[in-house]
Order: sequence, then C-alpha cells, then structure tokens
Amino acid sequence: MPATLGQKIKELRIQKGLTQSDLGAGMVTPSMISQIEADKANPSHKLLQAIAEKLETPIEYFLTDMQMQIEQIATYKVARSMMEAGEFQRAVPILEGLMEDSVPQLHSAEIQFDLAECLLEDGKLDEALDGFDKVLSSATTRKDVYMQVLALKQLGYVEEKRHNYPLAIYHWQKALDLMAKVEDHDPFLAAEILRQLGKVYGYLGEKKDALHAYERAHTYLEATASFQKIADLYRRLGESFREQGDFDRASEYAQHSISLYRGLKNIKLAIEVKENFGIVKGEEGNADEALQTLSACLVEYQEYGYTEKVAHTHGEMARIYLGNGDYAQASTHCDEALKLLAEDSLERGFVYRTYSTIRKEQKQFAEAVDFMEQSVKIFEIADLPREIAKSYSMLGDIYKEQGDLQKAIHSLEQMKRAMESNLKERGIVL
Repeated sequence: MPATLGQKIKELRIQKGLTQSDLGAGMVTPSMISQIEADKANPSHKLLQAIAEKLETPIEYFLTDMQMQIEQIATYKVARSMMEAGEFQRAVPILEGLMEDSVPQLHSAEIQFDLAECLLEDGKLDEALDGFDKVLSSATTRKDVYMQVLALKQLGYVEEKRHNYPLAIYHWQKALDLMAKVEDHDPFLAAEILRQLGKVYGYLGEKKDALHAYERAHTYLEATASFQKIADLYRRLGESFREQGDFDRASEYAQHSISLYRGLKNIKLAIEVKENFGIVKGEEGNADEALQTLSACLVEYQEYGYTEKVAHTHGEMARIYLGNGDYAQASTHCDEALKLLAEDSLERGFVYRTYSTIRKEQKQFAEAVDFMEQSVKIFEIADLPREIAKSYSMLGDIYKEQGDLQKAIHSLEQMKRAMESNLKERGIVL
C-alpha cells in the first residue's frame, strides 16, 4: 500500500533527524504536525510548501497524495449527500469503492457503518448485519464507545426487522449500558434507543417494561427542553472528541452547537421584539394586552433558559401592575425578579426602584427609602448619572411625602450633582 501524505512527511522528518517541534518551528505547533503526520489534518498549500522546504524535498512529491485525499473526501461527501436524500442504492457502489481504497483521513469504520446503513435501508439484512458486526468489532478494539453505541443501536434495528426481538433488546440494553459509563453523551441518541425498546416491549406485551423505557426516554428529552443546555452539551461533546483526537466528530458536534447558538440568538431576538411590543402597549395604557404579551414572553424566555430576560420581564410586569394599583401582583413580580438576578446585576437597580414606589404608595416609607437607596448604590456602581439622578429625585419625593423636608432637599441636591455629571458626560457644561 503506498505511503500517505502524513507517512511521507513523518518518514522524511525522521530521516532528517528533526523533531515535530523542529519541523513546525515558526509555522505551526508540534500538535498540528502530529495531526498532519497521523493524516488527521490537511496542511494548506502554503504550509505544505514550507514543510517541503524544511525537508529539502520538492513539493510535487507530496501534492499527488494530497490531491488524492481531497478527491476521496469529496467522494465520501457525495455518498453522504445521497444517503441524506434517501438514495441509498446509488450510494452503495461509491462507499464500496472507498472501502477498497485507503482513505487516511476517513475512518474505515465510518465508511463501513454508512455502507451497512445503506444495505439495511435496501432490505439486505444479512449483509447489513455483517457490516455492523465489523464496525462493532473495530470500535471495541479501538475502545471507541460512541461508535460501539451506534453499531449496537443499528444491530438492534436489524434484529428487530428479522423479528429476533430478544437479541434486539440485548443490543439496545448493551448500548445504553455503555452510554451510562460516559459522563457526556447525546440525550437524543439515548432517547431514540429507549423509544425502540419501548416499542418492542409493547409489541411483546411487556407493558410495564415498555412504560419504563418510555419514561426514561421522556426524562432524557425533558433535560433537552432548553436549547441552551443542549447547545452547551454539544459544545462539551465536541471538546471531548477533540481531546481524544477524534477531529471529525469534534467538528460535527461543534457545528451542531454553533447552529443551535445561532438559532438561539434569533429566537431571543424574536421574543425581545414581542416583549418590546408588550412594554409599549403598557406605556399606552393598554395594561391587559401588555400583561398578556409579557406573560407569553415570560414562558418563552423560561423555555429557552434566558434567566436574565425572565427577571427583566418580571420587572416590566411589576411596573404595569404598579400603574394599575395592583400592589400585591407588582410585589410578587419584583420578588420573582430579585430571586433570579445576581447581586451585582444592573437590573436589580430598576427592580429596587419599582419596589420602592410600591412601598411609597402603601405608605411604608421606611422600606420605600431602603429600596430606593439600594437602587442608587447599584446605579453608582454602574456609573449611570441619569439613573442616579432619577432615583434621587424619587427619593426626595418619598421624604417630602413623609414630611422630612431636610432629607428631601438633600436628595434633590444629590440629584442636581448627578444631573450635572450626566450633562458633562454629554459635553454640555452649564
């Protein structure tokens, strides 16, 4: 079998008496050289030129191998796209051709797995079973738990189609046992295996076992109700595979997490637009529609795990209830907001101010003063002169209503200083 690009580089490096650090010096890390030599990464043309110069070898010596690898990877992607389109029969000869060739940057087990998948979809159960068995054997030798689980899942499918239900259950249970030993695993994969288990148990009349399997599947999926959590999980899985040197799977899970994070940003934007609409409705005096809209936003923010936005929405609802004179509901929403907010959160300043106004309206002046002073402290830490001035103005009103004119005047003086500071920041000097 001809040497691969990575093997050629490694062989020449050793002949020249160079370490991986020597070869990569001034260009890339020793780790990257290691990945290139293991055929886990393709060097750019510029990097390959630099490597060739250090190894005192014409770049043409390497280019043929590199071009062949690129073509084989492209061919594999074509086969994968056919599978995604459901054209399994067309993908079979392409995958069989790749199995016959040496494709260093493609795991032969993954090509074998895809080929067996195509044969399964084409109804060739014996050939599919043989393929998945080979994948399982290879993955077990390499201690590749993820691929073992996938192979066992598919072996279970084959046996189910052959009506060999006890063996199907055995494969699926073994897959779940393997997954339980891994700290981070794909909950959707576990839920799918459990769903199949439940289906077979139900068919066999084992209603109790079927219910237990479905309950476990539900538990897994409940944990993924937050897209933020599943995006974080996929990111961690990508990091784990990268640390193990499995860069293909690392890239796959990293891409999943990126897509989810991007989706979450769009979802957040959509909820924020709806929330702003509700706030405007409240400012227009349409309290019922505003509260209905904000309640819906509250549910959606909770569903997607936006804790800070949940707190903010509680704060906005508290202000609307305050305007309606419903001090009990306003206080409840302030309490909910404060429970969720970090001690140093700027949002606490606005909630304290709302709470202070509630207590002022209830003639509980001591608490009103305390909340407003806490509001001032938050805004001072954040260096927001405009908000500081507003809080001092409202504090002066509390003291005035309480009959303490001296403290009211002092608060107004503090308000004046804050306003002057705000104008100065904007380049306006009185």
